[in-house]
Amino acid sequence: MRVLVLEPGYCPYTASFKDEAEAVRKTIEGKCQMLLPFGNTVIALICSEVQDGLPLNRSINEQLTLKGRALICGWDGQRLRELTRKQAERYSRRYLYPEQLVDAGDALMAVPQSPRIKPIDERLGRKNWLLER
Repeated sequence: MRVLVLEPGYCPYTASFKDEAEAVRKTIEGKCQMLLPFGNTVIALICSEVQDGLPLNRSINEQLTLKGRALICGWDGQRLRELTRKQAERYSRRYLYPEQLVDAGDALMAVPQSPRIKPIDERLGRKNWLLER
């Protein structure tokens, strides 16, 4: 199962897992929740249910700021599915820059920071084969 992993401070990367349960178990800390924040019903976001104390990850949209690790994967209305290569590339480009919270006087503002690439040895999931990329 191909998913896109979003980690605080790093560029997104694709990872492969045996199934959706393994992907969630190895990536998300604690209880998880599934959201559909992308304006469609075929792409899901899996993140921690309780985000207190976790580092800022990214602003997904105007209403949702994500903390801790998250997965972007497909959704067919009943279960999680793997992303196509095209979907993985699209959301990887969309969330390329990690964000940092900056105090802007009366409110906190998420500011993009320079992208860092997580070393392959530290990435989660099975590494994609050359032909799977």
